[in-house]
Amino acid sequence: MSPKRPNDFAGRHLIVDASTYNRRNLTSTDTIFSLFEAIARNLDMTLVIPPIVCRYPFANNELEVFCDDIEEELLRMAKEAGEELRLRPIEVMKRYLKKRQAEDSGVTGISIWAESHSAIHTWDEDNYFSFDAFSCKDYDPSDAIRLLMTTFDVEVLNCVDLLRCKRSLPKITHFQIDDSWNVLIDGKIVGDLDSYDFDT
Repeated sequence: MSPKRPNDFAGRHLIVDASTYNRRNLTSTDTIFSLFEAIARNLDMTLVIPPIVCRYPFANNELEVFCDDIEEELLRMAKEAGEELRLRPIEVMKRYLKKRQAEDSGVTGISIWAESHSAIHTWDEDNYFSFDAFSCKDYDPSDAIRLLMTTFDVEVLNCVDLLRCKRSLPKITHFQIDDSWNVLIDGKIVGDLDSYDFDT
């Protein structure tokens, strides 16, 4: 990036809240894994480890195993004590987990870079995702935004472009990107994604 940076520049942090027209790719761990790889490549970041991406219902499996283990242990203890035991709380928890597994759920992912990170959280039931990317190495936010726009059917992106500093106040820019890839500030079109200068 060519514009002058403060002497105490610590990095750029792009924060995105986005609404989408539909749920396309909001629950696809494979697509989001590929998105993270593309973002690292396009922003010229160094992946420390492969992106970590998971979909929420899989977290229920650990709770289910935990409930099974507790139930087994309590039944064993009751049998040894020669008592009958009713495990109502365990039954309630298992019913709750089955209900949650049947519901739609989103994806959480993180990409750890030598230069910092990017992260995403999706809520497919709300056609919404949040994304952020922070790096001590400056980058062009439009490169990340372009990949988000092509991965999801975005209605509008609400963005904060934050230049973080070690001692001085940060430089903060708020803007929107609409589904025609126009950049809007205070509701007025100020350019499109390919022509707007994010460092003005």
